[in-house]
Amino acid sequence: MGIFSVCCLVTFSFFSFNPLLSLERTFAKPIYQIKKIFNSQTIAPKNSYTIVLVGDSMTDYLGSGHELKKYLKNYYPNKQIDIANFSVGSTNILTLPDRLQNLTNYNGRISEPILNTDFDLIIIESFGHNPIPQLSQHNEVMDQARQMIKQRQPWARVVLLATIAPHADRYAEGVANLTTEERREWAKERASYIKNHIDYAKSHKLPVIDARGGGNIDYINTNDFIHPSVTGIDFLSREIADFIFKNRILPL
Repeated sequence: MGIFSVCCLVTFSFFSFNPLLSLERTFAKPIYQIKKIFNSQTIAPKNSYTIVLVGDSMTDYLGSGHELKKYLKNYYPNKQIDIANFSVGSTNILTLPDRLQNLTNYNGRISEPILNTDFDLIIIESFGHNPIPQLSQHNEVMDQARQMIKQRQPWARVVLLATIAPHADRYAEGVANLTTEERREWAKERASYIKNHIDYAKSHKLPVIDARGGGNIDYINTNDFIHPSVTGIDFLSREIADFIFKNRILPL
């Protein structure tokens, strides 16, 4: 491991006016198929929802979720959606269980236990840019975290998130003095952790948002070639909102 750690739809009549009808028609999968794929309970429709984000600095860059709420508003114009971002830079997935149930202090930033927040949806990012000694530990911690969430908030949905993929040739350029080969090794290691997060979701039939970006360098901050750029933040926010709506994670 490198020494640098970074980070119901309310149905009126069939002919009723529905501003979201055109959006509904754009998605082919019926609701029952999505439920079968994800093997999870559904959230009861209500007027407001709370989404929790947790991850490392890649998700911390979403801040209060202003951009995410903007995109969600397009899909849920009559709903109040709050975002609670518990992401902290330079933390790895081993910190997740403690952060779920205990008051935590990271570099003077004090956070309440995540499970003290009543939420409908928790989005857990890969923490892939802060790899841990053994990749197998990632899956063990995810098992533990999911059990903790189920015990405290069994009605909540769990969705996994993979954020912007590392750039192989320029990773950490400007903040770490590395050779091109070392940058490639660091990027390869972090990419493997992000992919493992996606594989974990698929093997456990969990919904996963794949927002790696296909190697588009426009999504990466050119100050450090690690974190999302302004364009990257917009991309991440849009991908999350699109996924939530398309897969009926939050009811209309």
